[in-house]
Amino acid sequence: MKREIQTFIDAVANDDLQHFSAKTTEKAFYADADQAMAPLAKFIRKQIAADQLAQAELTLSDAEVSVRLETSVINLPLKDSKIIGKIMETDAEADVNVYAVIETADINVSGLRIDALAPADTYVDQAKTADDSLHDWLGLQIEKLQAAATNKEATDVKKSDD
Repeated sequence: MKREIQTFIDAVANDDLQHFSAKTTEKAFYADADQAMAPLAKFIRKQIAADQLAQAELTLSDAEVSVRLETSVINLPLKDSKIIGKIMETDAEADVNVYAVIETADINVSGLRIDALAPADTYVDQAKTADDSLHDWLGLQIEKLQAAATNKEATDVKKSDD
């Protein structure tokens, strides 16, 4: 799956992409992130097979966490697509990849982590390998969030009113 850069930028600007959203709780996400993300991966594969750009988002209803799968020509969140024309030749053609994105204040200083999972065609043709990559990526992000929560609890010591 390929797109001319300007065509991609225009499609995102005009919201000419397919959307999917789901919600779960933090506890359910931590317990089985693969199951929580499975409908998103299925949706993204269906859109790639139809040669459509897409974004699938999982929101944790009891925490300020957004986890997304996005198809893009560069490792920037789709919401930042205006920047693409400044760093890529707009008349060039590029492969579309599937990116995993997590946004939450506790993931890192920027509150955002984005990583390529696979080229779009590979994401469909080698689904098991792509799912394994997503599984590993989710595991790392959950570890970071749990460590941040543990560290926060350890440093948030209540002061007594002496």
